[in-house]
Amino acid sequence: MEVFAYRDMANVFEWMPQIREIVESTPFRCRVLLYPQHRVGLLRIEYDGHSEQEVMECDLKLTAKMISLFESKGSGKQTIFPLEFVR
Repeated sequence: MEVFAYRDMANVFEWMPQIREIVESTPFRCRVLLYPQHRVGLLRIEYDGHSEQEVMECDLKLTAKMISLFESKGSGKQTIFPLEFVR
């Protein structure tokens, strides 16, 4: 069974090179794709996995690394929206 989910983030475009590096250098058990939506000011992170648990583990790992990046640079204006599963 394929499970699809996404998480939107706002105010992260200045961090795109670092976010791409995190995604490309982190081994995930599911497929992770980035879709910048400049017209509405969001970055959409899409997950494609075999189970909800697998997708949640990938999202937790990625979100933790991004929050760590933002905090290490002293930037707190990013908005991270909830993980949404596509049914």
